[in-house]
Amino acid sequence: MTSRLRNSLALGIALITGPLAMAAVDHQESTKTALDFELADNRQFIQLSTLTAQTTVINFWRADCPPCLREMPLLAQLARSGKARVITIALQRPAETAAAPATILDALTPPVLALHGPQNPRGLLARFGNPRGAIPHTVVLNAERRTCGQFTGEITPYWLNTMLARCSSS
Repeated sequence: MTSRLRNSLALGIALITGPLAMAAVDHQESTKTALDFELADNRQFIQLSTLTAQTTVINFWRADCPPCLREMPLLAQLARSGKARVITIALQRPAETAAAPATILDALTPPVLALHGPQNPRGLLARFGNPRGAIPHTVVLNAERRTCGQFTGEITPYWLNTMLARCSSS
């Protein structure tokens, strides 16, 4: 078994537990460490650090989370605009993701990069500024993969545009 396959099995696909608490956290400065992950998109593994450098919006979600579903059209619109790369990370099994409404699944087509999260999502969420594991959780990274802003709860167009402006200037 290759180390990549072994690692992917260790990651697995998971459920997230805990309350859907709402909390806002905005960073005035970018974090010092570049963030990375390697997750699957049902066809291949995607490693964040191997993607072209650009502003990236990463959204952690579940199909049974109403605020998560409501923000998907906004994220899809952003991806189609080309202003930023959009990566959604479903914190559930692929079959559970497939049960989402068709309009949401349509929003998760390219240019949105739709991935599935690890078996224990809390570690990944904690690395991306969300130690409580609440969803939805959105992180905006600059081209160097450093956090410009993050929000736990349903994002708004105003917040997203503010974070994109902050990231493009950092």
